[in-house]
Amino acid sequence: MESSRELRHLRADDAEDVAALIRQSPHRRTDAEEVRSWLGHAAIDPDDLRVLVQVGRAVGYVDIVVREDVAYVDPAGRGREDVLLEWAEARALEKGASSIRATTWEDQHELASLLARRGYARIRSSFLMEIALGEEPPAAPSWPPGIAVRTYRHPEDEQLAYELQEEAFQDAWDYRPVTLDEWRDYQVKARGFDPSLWFLASAGDEPAGVLLAFPERVGEPDLGFISILGVRRLWRRRGVAEALLRHAFGALHARGLRRVGLGVDAESPTGATRLYERVGMSVRVRADTWEKRLN
Repeated sequence: MESSRELRHLRADDAEDVAALIRQSPHRRTDAEEVRSWLGHAAIDPDDLRVLVQVGRAVGYVDIVVREDVAYVDPAGRGREDVLLEWAEARALEKGASSIRATTWEDQHELASLLARRGYARIRSSFLMEIALGEEPPAAPSWPPGIAVRTYRHPEDEQLAYELQEEAFQDAWDYRPVTLDEWRDYQVKARGFDPSLWFLASAGDEPAGVLLAFPERVGEPDLGFISILGVRRLWRRRGVAEALLRHAFGALHARGLRRVGLGVDAESPTGATRLYERVGMSVRVRADTWEKRLN
């Protein structure tokens, strides 16, 4: 049977099978539409997306994304992760990465054990946090003195929103800059993009913060999702982030959504987890980041 196993490039007609492999973890949410979108993504090299086929059936999937000297690997396919990681590590070295990182969710005990055996160490955790809004509209935000909010205008605000995000996240753990084209693929071209759910805070003519919200999380159409919340360093600890967050809760509630989620670094240097708890969010699930040095 080993001779019939092939690790080949991802094709559009693999999308249903690959989505099902990823959803083997109940915390991983994706679908065929999302998988197909990866084939045209500015940040993804099509040569870095592979499907493991055995006896004519897709039994595994793996991809890597290399940013600067770090490769990020995402294997899916229970019982086949070893061969997927073997390819990913070799590919990462070929592309000049000095280390490789993988993520496990709370239920992925076997994958976590495999990573440890292969020399990976757990280095960081993140949370998916969520709030139930209820039927009554959430309280309106209290804006700090001098701060005003407006809705994003597309496409004239693209450059501003991109620059705000990049500046705000420079302090984040594992920050890696993205190009404007990559940002467009991650945000503007993401499913559910609606400029009326994106908000910019400013003090007069000076931009202060940005929030990008979506009317769904991929695979969870009843969960409003905040993909980006960032405040420039000068304007932090003044209530700008909380006001933007509460403003987004109101906008998403008005769309009929009663749950809102976001992802956050568990050790965020800006104290983001405390902010989210303060507005009523709680941890739904934890994910761990693992790293291995390659050279």
